[in-house]
Amino acid sequence: RWFLHNEGSHDARMNAMISVSIPLDDSDGYRGRTVYAKTDLTAFTVLGPYSGRLLDSEKARREYEKEYGKEASNYYFATRSQERLISAWPQGNLLSLLNSPVFTHRTAEAEARQNVSVVLVGKNINFFLTTRDISAGEEL
Repeated sequence: RWFLHNEGSHDARMNAMISVSIPLDDSDGYRGRTVYAKTDLTAFTVLGPYSGRLLDSEKARREYEKEYGKEASNYYFATRSQERLISAWPQGNLLSLLNSPVFTHRTAEAEARQNVSVVLVGKNINFFLTTRDISAGEEL
């Protein structure tokens, strides 16, 4: 209900809470653009939905990758259905730039610092929320 009531204002809300930059310690360029808290965020703050294009079949995914290339798969997010994907390439929101500790270059320390989680809403919507208090300037 909250999502629908606030439809159209999620990007402005996210832009007030988070920013994107390339971290100074990214000498190998692996992490690339990274999301940081602009303000202090309390635990369980809803950041917003992972937005993009719904790919509802294997055929749709193949056609999408033919159009945008294999790098588009870096921006896929599975849905509860496990049959559909959301692709944030090239039109997703800032949440598509969250770095995941499941990347092979991330360390156990980075995984322990994880401070954002996903809540699945319905079959096709993924919302990000904070799992603990986060200070301004901290990576999400």
